[in-house]
Amino acid sequence: MKEVKQPLFRISGRRSLYFYCILTGIVSGLGAYLFSRILAVSEYLFLDRAAGLALPHASGEFLIESKDTLDWGIPFSDEYRPWLVFLLPIMGGLLTGWIVNRFSPESGGTGSDAMIDSFHNQEGKMNPVVSLIKSVATVFTLASGGSGGKEGPISQIGAGFGSLLATLLKAGARARRTLLLAGTAGGLGAIFHAPLGGALTSVEMIYREDIESDSLIPCIISSVSAYLVYSSLNGFRTVYRVADNEFFRYTDLIFYLALGVLCFLCGDIFIRIFRKVQTFSGALKISPILKPALGGLFVGTVGLFLPETIGTGAGILQVALDGKDPIGTQGLFSSVYQGTGLWLVVLFFILAGMKILTTSFTIGTGGSAGMFGPSLFIGGMLGGGVGTLAKVLMYPDLSVTSFILVGMGAFYAGVASAPIAGMIMICEMIGSYTLLPPLMVVSILTFVLSHKLSLYKAQKETRFQSPAHFWDMNRDFLEEIQVKTWKNRLRTIAVTRDYFLLSELEEEALKIQASDYVVLDKQDRYLGILSLRKVRHTLESRNVAGNLITVGDVTDTSAPFGKLEDSLASVLRLLIDQDLDKIAIIDQGEFLGYLRFADLMKIYFENTFPKSAKSLNSSPQKGS
Repeated sequence: MKEVKQPLFRISGRRSLYFYCILTGIVSGLGAYLFSRILAVSEYLFLDRAAGLALPHASGEFLIESKDTLDWGIPFSDEYRPWLVFLLPIMGGLLTGWIVNRFSPESGGTGSDAMIDSFHNQEGKMNPVVSLIKSVATVFTLASGGSGGKEGPISQIGAGFGSLLATLLKAGARARRTLLLAGTAGGLGAIFHAPLGGALTSVEMIYREDIESDSLIPCIISSVSAYLVYSSLNGFRTVYRVADNEFFRYTDLIFYLALGVLCFLCGDIFIRIFRKVQTFSGALKISPILKPALGGLFVGTVGLFLPETIGTGAGILQVALDGKDPIGTQGLFSSVYQGTGLWLVVLFFILAGMKILTTSFTIGTGGSAGMFGPSLFIGGMLGGGVGTLAKVLMYPDLSVTSFILVGMGAFYAGVASAPIAGMIMICEMIGSYTLLPPLMVVSILTFVLSHKLSLYKAQKETRFQSPAHFWDMNRDFLEEIQVKTWKNRLRTIAVTRDYFLLSELEEEALKIQASDYVVLDKQDRYLGILSLRKVRHTLESRNVAGNLITVGDVTDTSAPFGKLEDSLASVLRLLIDQDLDKIAIIDQGEFLGYLRFADLMKIYFENTFPKSAKSLNSSPQKGS
């Protein structure tokens, strides 16, 4: 006999939601650690050992050395092979194109756009297979020299698990969306060693001029959990090592403001080029498997001249932050470059421009990678150019490192419409808030100038344009109305007694089309809610225990109820938090009836759009 009972694990309120946010964060941290290790090994095999490309690494990245790996059995020497630097992005593009189009076509692109679209338009539902395929495809994209960031798949791993967990718990759309964002926050907080920055990024990136404030605390919980798990395995250190990052001269603000304007202009160029490459790639009448390889052809060509613009670019940023020349001895451009004075200014701007192109051709043609990492690189190079120019022209003691860091945060703030996240993320990535004042000024300036720009197509302007918040578009109106005002709307159709058989109730439910029932005892006192969406007989249990299990055995006695003095908004919140379609109204211990979710929506509609509601009310009414 299969016993019918309430699910042991479920989301019944904020506290249980916070517990599952911790679990989501733990999985996100483990996923980030595993992905970063696989990517590090793959980069070592393809770029370091095979191509002999000695690219630097950020101080917080996992570094594989040949003495630790016994060379993995690869018979290559450390000789630089430019022909492989050219071919690797093409071969990686072919492999990525085959993986994506064979197993999961939606795994291509940035990954963040898919998460944002899932939040707004798909009730937070994500296919967990997409996260897995996205991770594999991104490893091949980046390890072969494709230009992009690793945050896309890492955030999708967390988001996919959060969505899957909510589905397994049979949670409602609101809880699923929250766990989706919590998973994203966990991935970002772990990989960038930025628990607060990861949480703020996840709640800010889904809107252009708003934040998902309802999910901020869950995202912080998940992000901190992921950060602790990841750092316990990878070490508690910052992503970038920074020594000189002072801001001590108000006249420097002139150059900082110029940097903000430059970040806006280059952000506009970046988005336009990226969109044009996407459009051009979509219009090509060739197999989608070949399109990332065409992007790899361009990336490989640029890599012959400037190998610093391929891959994630995190190591080049570290070199620039250390105050060293960001260009090495490899690459054709190095033979003509003179690293002094204005030459260095030109180099910074060339690196930013080439990174725009390589990233656009990598991801725009169907490659799989994130956009956050390239945005930091582009902004950092722009900051390095402006800072070096100011140092050459006016202030020999000026800190170019500070300009690089401010440019990193400001550029992302502009292209992603996430100024707060950009500021905090940079401060946590370097372990210092010294540069917060100029970061605030430049990021807000860039954000204001870039109000019409967006790197993510799925972003909404505010929560009131999102289907996720149709329920509270005018919650102030519902806050002003008490339940007793609409006492005549209370219903008593879907009401049952605790001594009835569950099998009989299921048959009655088919007649009146009810899914949730208010349960009373023999004295007509309120006991709780029975949701047939969550608890019902199986074929086996109906045959064996159809005459044994009563309604009272499976009633949720913790289900809340409303009072006549409650506002309609508070009742609506209870319905959404508990994932119910009706709530009992009690007055001095007496059951008066119940309000349905549909009733509350109709009240809102009638008072907000009275003309439309009049025609709506003229149609026949159904439901319990």
